[in-house]
Amino acid sequence: MNRLETLWTKLCARTDYESCSRPRAARFRLDTIQGLVERLESVHLAVPAIHLAGSKGKGSVCHYLAKGLSAIGIRTGLYTSPHLSDWRERIQVDGHPLPDSDLADAIERVLQASAGEETFFDLLTATAMVGFRNAGCEIMILETGLGGRSDSTNVVHPLAAAISAIELEHTDVLGSDLTTIAGEKAGIFKSDALLFAGANLRPEALAVLQSTADALSQSLLIAPSSMPGFQHPQPHMEANFALAVTILRHLPRPFAAAADILPSLPMSALQIPGRLEYRTLPDGRPVLFDVAHSTDSLTSVIQTFRSAYPDAKRGVVLALRDDKDADLLATQLSANLGPRPASETWWTAPAGDHPRSANPDTIALSFAAEALPQPGFPEGPEVLLITGSTYLVGALRPQTQPTDTL
Repeated sequence: MNRLETLWTKLCARTDYESCSRPRAARFRLDTIQGLVERLESVHLAVPAIHLAGSKGKGSVCHYLAKGLSAIGIRTGLYTSPHLSDWRERIQVDGHPLPDSDLADAIERVLQASAGEETFFDLLTATAMVGFRNAGCEIMILETGLGGRSDSTNVVHPLAAAISAIELEHTDVLGSDLTTIAGEKAGIFKSDALLFAGANLRPEALAVLQSTADALSQSLLIAPSSMPGFQHPQPHMEANFALAVTILRHLPRPFAAAADILPSLPMSALQIPGRLEYRTLPDGRPVLFDVAHSTDSLTSVIQTFRSAYPDAKRGVVLALRDDKDADLLATQLSANLGPRPASETWWTAPAGDHPRSANPDTIALSFAAEALPQPGFPEGPEVLLITGSTYLVGALRPQTQPTDTL
């Protein structure tokens, strides 16, 4: 085991609420990471930050922001979660994971400063900040792990804070209604930050964000639902792109120049792994990967899949977390999509090796699907869609090859 693997094992020994099988609200608080970053010479203040939260879309917005800023020569750190195939994907500088030696140095420094009470996500968040400082980053883009108010990333004092979308999700931790969830996410808003919201938020959620901004004596800037010159098969991705451009446009110099460059980048440069990503199986069959997990996002990707392959024999492989209401999701998808075409077959699968994966046999009943005992590519369909879980996409994506065409 090399140095980085040894340090990663030590970090993983801490409580990991991404995969914890028991209620995750037990230790969501900021005091442990606040003490940690202060012992690390206030590393949370060392690099200007942009902070993103949201029920969906926040990761895509973070990637778009980073691509635009890097394109104008700004050394940009990007911290996202979860990862697809390799945990090092979470901490990137200018589109590439930190070199192993630099990452090991950052983890080692964080573990030395640890008081022993920090969670896995506390330690990893601090590692990203140390890594970005050491790498000479001029700005860092931070995606919340869960919620906002009590998320480990919320120790920063950002240039800008944005909320991409608000839906019912993680209700065991964030609350059972949209207004409560919106309040948790609005916890990332700060009085000295530019504040943004994505397009098409439901009125009751937007009202909470506006009220929070008003209490901070700040304006809330609402992004448009699309941006001229950027076309995407999925409307929510157009909204994510528009939010990224809107944020960039309002940043101080030199960062604001990225708002003009981002829309001019080719679509190939804007591709985000696991988001409407077309790849090919070794047997030549096309496969579409998308980490969609909300009703709206799943509706969109399934519609796109059907439009892309209208005459093909299609297959859908779906995985969910065990905190998803499979019956409700199936009912909502049926209402949005209508009757399932006879040419389309569904399978359910475990969400990779995640301990909070929904049982595929159980959710198969909700979706009139056949259960797979493990993640895989079923025989029969001419084309496949892999969706519903980042962990399912991450488990199967490495078995495929990139493709330039549908």
